[in-house]
Amino acid sequence: MKKVRTILSVALIATSSLVYGQGQIVDFLKAGKADANTLAKAYLMPYGEMLGVNLNSGWYNSAKVHKLGGFDFTITASYTTAPGSKKSFDPNTLSLNTVQPAKDGLAPTMAGSDNQSMAFNDKITNSEVFTIEGANADIFITPMVQAAVGLPFHTEIMGRFMPKVGYGDFGEAGLWGLGIKHEIKEYIPFVKRVPFLEASVLAAYTDFSADLGVIQDNAYPGKLETTSGAFTSRLLIGANIPVLSFYTGIGYGTATSNFDLKGTFDVGPEGELPDPVTLEYTTNGFDFNAGMHIRLGIFSIHGDYSLGEYAVITGGVGINFR
Repeated sequence: MKKVRTILSVALIATSSLVYGQGQIVDFLKAGKADANTLAKAYLMPYGEMLGVNLNSGWYNSAKVHKLGGFDFTITASYTTAPGSKKSFDPNTLSLNTVQPAKDGLAPTMAGSDNQSMAFNDKITNSEVFTIEGANADIFITPMVQAAVGLPFHTEIMGRFMPKVGYGDFGEAGLWGLGIKHEIKEYIPFVKRVPFLEASVLAAYTDFSADLGVIQDNAYPGKLETTSGAFTSRLLIGANIPVLSFYTGIGYGTATSNFDLKGTFDVGPEGELPDPVTLEYTTNGFDFNAGMHIRLGIFSIHGDYSLGEYAVITGGVGINFR
């Protein structure tokens, strides 16, 4: 278990987008609470949406359902990338009260290049208040352990877990999830007549939480609390041949992610602001993925690719007893 926690911790520290965006959120408070929430909403949008899409990925590596007592244990990770359209935003479309962009053009989101920036000036004095900079945070990786066990009536129950792991001095994050898969091969005339074809349906829920300390003047006056709940339902079709199996899934997913800046901050014209930023992102829609599973005795390796606005690559290794 110690090795698993180490792997998860290293992966999280290396890829956590929020670690790079915390200081920028505090800068937004220089424009007052209302504008800070408006700008933070636009700036963090790639992270909020990537998080929801990522959590609904990686639930399966086969359309086949375990027999009664069969099980698998897998270490897996889902890698999500932000499209180019999410690396910038037009500040002129935002309803800002106290600041305005210093020039026409697009401002970077946290997924934008760190070579991109946009200064914002006070609307009355036209003096610069802060600069928005990209953070190159255009990927999100969720490593986790997963397990499934076969139940009666051609059904299996699944679980996923990422123990609370640390981001050094920044904080920690973890997740858990539950899912169920049921075989429907017998209900599909063509599929039930072909021995190597499999069909099933899946429903699953994942819960994610993170607490990251926010730096101000070399201190940690508060933290950014992140919570997300993601639900997905899928129709799975697969083909099993010796050593190899192929699978595909189509379904609908939805997720709600919340970001709350907790603590008291005194960096803007309004003086001390307790718990000044509260954001919510909702993602939903249909997606499609296809993948391959290689079996080497009880050991296995798998990988798949999901199509959508945010592309997702999932891979993992595990042991299987069907």
